[in-house]
Amino acid sequence: MRRLLIPLYALAALVLCLAPLGLALPPLAPLQATLTDLLAQGQVPNLVATVILHTRLYDTVAEVVVFTLASIGVRWIFSGEPLQRRVLSLDDAPSIVLCQLGATVCALVAVELALRGHLSPGGGFAAGVAGGTAIGLLLISGSVRLADRLYRRYRAELWEKGAVVAFLLVAWLSLEGVLPGGAMGMGGRFGAIASGGWIPLLNALVALKVTLGSWAMVQLLVRYRGLF
Repeated sequence: MRRLLIPLYALAALVLCLAPLGLALPPLAPLQATLTDLLAQGQVPNLVATVILHTRLYDTVAEVVVFTLASIGVRWIFSGEPLQRRVLSLDDAPSIVLCQLGATVCALVAVELALRGHLSPGGGFAAGVAGGTAIGLLLISGSVRLADRLYRRYRAELWEKGAVVAFLLVAWLSLEGVLPGGAMGMGGRFGAIASGGWIPLLNALVALKVTLGSWAMVQLLVRYRGLF
């Protein structure tokens, strides 16, 4: 009896999941008014940046907090484990050169996405992913000890926390209308970096936080788990 019920339950679950696909979507409201309103609010060509860092800024704040908690969780997990005595890395010259070249390109892309993300596809999170990828490539190419020294010397962990605090502060002041210009732009021509108001600064802070957070997590993974 139980063997007969399992296929029936599976079929019922399949029908339940696929049934909404056969329903027609409701007619869409005219989008011209919504797009015009978003352009007026952000005054930047990339409407996604306006939605993320103005219309839905509270959600973006929550995402930054979640990423911070993930970074803290990685540190807590590895807090009681022994360090790797020897960390293996790539040893052939072509692979090392390609990793270093890729890291350079990723770093340049990160800067571009952070500063011009409100004008073209990109933004703070995308820039942070590119920056974290650059650091990961450097670690793979054999720069583990150098990256660890730089992380400790320049107190990257404090900069990461400072970026979070600065982002939350600027976001809150922008939402409350305390900062001059707010998210409505600061008088620059449409399409210029200055036309985005505080959006470029928020993108840069998010990029800095995600890059340093990714660096911290990858650094811990390498120190406690190795590369291979």
